[in-house]
Amino acid sequence: MNNFKSVNTSGYILHGAKILHNCQMQSGTLTIEDDFISSIEANKKLENLKKSYPVVDLTGFWVLPGIIDLHGDGFERQLFPRPGVSFDISESLKIVDKELSINGITMAYLACSFSWEGKVRSPEYAKTFLENLNKYKQSMITNIDIQIRYETHLVEKVQELINLIKKYNLNYVVFNNHIPDALDKIKNKPFAFSVWANKMSLKNSELENIVRYRVSKEKQVSHSLKILSDFLISKNINFGSHDDENIKDRKWFRSFGAKICEFPTTILAAKEAFSNNECVIMGAPNLVRGGSHNGNVSTLELLRLGYCNILVSDYYYPSLLQSIWYLLDHKICSIENAWALISENPAMALNIDKRGTIKVNNYADLVVINPKTREIEATICNGEIANVSKNAADRFIKSSNSVS
Repeated sequence: MNNFKSVNTSGYILHGAKILHNCQMQSGTLTIEDDFISSIEANKKLENLKKSYPVVDLTGFWVLPGIIDLHGDGFERQLFPRPGVSFDISESLKIVDKELSINGITMAYLACSFSWEGKVRSPEYAKTFLENLNKYKQSMITNIDIQIRYETHLVEKVQELINLIKKYNLNYVVFNNHIPDALDKIKNKPFAFSVWANKMSLKNSELENIVRYRVSKEKQVSHSLKILSDFLISKNINFGSHDDENIKDRKWFRSFGAKICEFPTTILAAKEAFSNNECVIMGAPNLVRGGSHNGNVSTLELLRLGYCNILVSDYYYPSLLQSIWYLLDHKICSIENAWALISENPAMALNIDKRGTIKVNNYADLVVINPKTREIEATICNGEIANVSKNAADRFIKSSNSVS
């Protein structure tokens, strides 16, 4: 079904569904031509349609903007499913691409580490990953991009990172500082530290030596962040910080121009960001599981307080759609406001043009959902069918066969 549009015609019409358009669910008809939405008509009867293209009857379904995921590291399971076990990046990307489409994600930022931790989180691995992703771009069925997670104490690699951003035209960076957490684990949580070391295929002593060495670079952090931030600002590249613990942390990263607050660990840090009109990003798994798996502030609490405006998949892609049903079942917000957390708001945060909403001349990035079964029936990306269920496939085939 991936080639439905290109095989049959330059366009097609989606009819009979409720469409999220102009911030409300309404009956309507969508015409898709090439990569884009060319027209939207409300309450159009089938007999009054200009049937220049195949008409797909989606009665009983919802059509919503494609999900935009600004931070996901679930792809790591395909690359290295066990410590010390890795698989070919190019082949893994094919699986990740399909997994995204199955979960209604039409645009995803894979969280790629540029860290002192080494191994799969090293600058060297980031280069290899980006090179492979660049080669795979021509085959993508969804839109895959990269979020670079830069560890602030990797001070000697700033220019190398800048060169990498230039080479691959990257547009999203977040600053991480895991040194305080690492020192806490060494001192107070030896088992957690061992798990971390094992995940990185390192001995405890090896990882501790790395941490101690990075602590010695503390005095150089501010200068290197200034160099990197000035470059990002000069190129209008989006950047933020990760795991802010308090007001001081948020103010510190804001002083460099970081306007996105990703996974704040406390209410105070989130409030500080939101009070300064900054985006606050939280994990959908945190919401659907009923809280953070490591004791940080809950996504639900921040949503109730109004201190969160974007949800991301974090480590589990299905959680994005699951979070929508959670919000609706618990009557926390409407479908329109809930869906904005995973489509319109992420697009606005990163200034992603022509995506995130259903509008004429926007890319045809769409998710077709059966509200009764709560299943994704189809994912449409850049006007092409990226994923389709048997139920929806039958409808597309019927429309195609009806065109003489």
